[in-house]
Amino acid sequence: MAIAILDGAWRPQRLLTLRQDWHGLLYHLLRDEGSWVALIQRRGIHASPMPCWHDVALTRTIARSLRPLEMMLADHVIHAGETRFSFRAAGLL
Repeated sequence: MAIAILDGAWRPQRLLTLRQDWHGLLYHLLRDEGSWVALIQRRGIHASPMPCWHDVALTRTIARSLRPLEMMLADHVIHAGETRFSFRAAGLL
């Protein structure tokens, strides 16, 4: 899983992996002064890109957590092989 910091036109400015410590992620989120972020999740080639309830819960929690930072979640995209699922395109954001 990764977090992309986006500019106002939703162009990626920085890609942060969730393997970093939370303080490092928060530092970059605040320092880069982006107002939009996107979650990028990769699954195996033969896995389904359809979200499970854990994905939905995570997306909602992160969207709520970003509000006090004056940031918004642009999308949560799940890639699996050649297919993908977009929470925004599915109307879940």
